[in-house]
Amino acid sequence: MNNLLWPLLLAQNNPHVPKPGDWLFGWDRVGMVAAGAIAIITVAWIVMRLVARRERRVSHSPWCLFKELCAAHELTHRERQLVTRLAQQHRLEQPTALFVEPTWWEPQRLGPAWSKCLTELERLRKRLFAVR
Repeated sequence: MNNLLWPLLLAQNNPHVPKPGDWLFGWDRVGMVAAGAIAIITVAWIVMRLVARRERRVSHSPWCLFKELCAAHELTHRERQLVTRLAQQHRLEQPTALFVEPTWWEPQRLGPAWSKCLTELERLRKRLFAVR
């Protein structure tokens, strides 16, 4: 019983120790909590905007779709390079047109710079546009 009285006696002797029911929470602390909450909300809003912008950019990118089509057709690295070069030569805004329109693959449209790759391109064209 004697051990329980010591904290009570010390609390009565020390006027700086808060008593139950005393509020030490002033307007300055309310302002700090509000500023912290506003900062957290602002950072979360900025992060959400950046993520949404990145998703929009990635999901509406013709070149990302092009890369996905290359992966879906299981093109090798060399084949991807050829198809990418072909899209760049034709200056296609939608490079995925190479997977839809076989006319882009015709040797007459390619020019003499492609003479070394014609057999490889023809093999790739037949693979992509083969009737299944």
